[in-house]
Amino acid sequence: MGAHNVVRITILKIFAPTLLLSYLLTAHATESATGIEIGIAPFLPIQTLVKNYGPLRKYLQHQLHENVTIISAPDYKTFYKRMEQHTYPVIITTANSAYLAWHDSAYVPLLRPLVNTQPVVVVAKNKPFSDLSDLRGKTVAMPDALAIISMQGTQMLREAGLKPVSDYILKNMQNHRVAVNFVIAGEADAAIVSDRAIMQMPDSVRTQIKIVYTWKNGEAPGVVYLGSPQLSQEKLKLIKKSILEFAQNTPDGIKQMHELGYDGLETIGEDDLKSLASYGNMLKTALDENK
Repeated sequence: MGAHNVVRITILKIFAPTLLLSYLLTAHATESATGIEIGIAPFLPIQTLVKNYGPLRKYLQHQLHENVTIISAPDYKTFYKRMEQHTYPVIITTANSAYLAWHDSAYVPLLRPLVNTQPVVVVAKNKPFSDLSDLRGKTVAMPDALAIISMQGTQMLREAGLKPVSDYILKNMQNHRVAVNFVIAGEADAAIVSDRAIMQMPDSVRTQIKIVYTWKNGEAPGVVYLGSPQLSQEKLKLIKKSILEFAQNTPDGIKQMHELGYDGLETIGEDDLKSLASYGNMLKTALDENK
């Protein structure tokens, strides 16, 4: 990346009738010629991602002796496009795109959380719920249609005998937080999101909802860390070693892993990614259809 690789931040406020929902990040701050960018899939608002991964950024900057920047994208499609172009030296991305990053774009698998994520159904705190059939005729919010949780959510409801349009109204939102905010605002009857994503939301959000159903068949790594093939093997090893040391051996890292609901990190290999092929292929098909 050149020394003049300057990108600017533009934030757009999105409002529901009575509730600020989220922000869009269109780019990122100036980076030095020797800087490392960590591209994180936009599963939460950029402000939340920067806050949650700030301690890791600071530690890596110290260990690598160079500038480290956390960046994202305004939507999943843009993120995946940049991933294909090897825009990000390091990515922290969802399971379906992790497969494509490795299989189609030669990204090197590095690490994954010790604890998997699962799709969950959430409703407003005081709303009754008995089973998935309660969602018939209702409005269901999910993250971006290209998110693995949304693919799992529609699969989960289909297995319960519910099809979008004919049986429920599906609203795909920018990210998990926006989907949950729609429930809080009364714009949706329920949301299907990641259980780990909920853990990473503010208390002010989590106290207004409740998890009423967990789809255990959808268990998968919440995120996967991968490195660009444009980095040297030595640099990739150093980055992996530094991230692992942070997560396992530093107070800030242990605290961060606990708060993210991951309990730590471990090495992930190609065989682990192969098990995600079905979701990766679903994503590839969806991306091809939306070109």
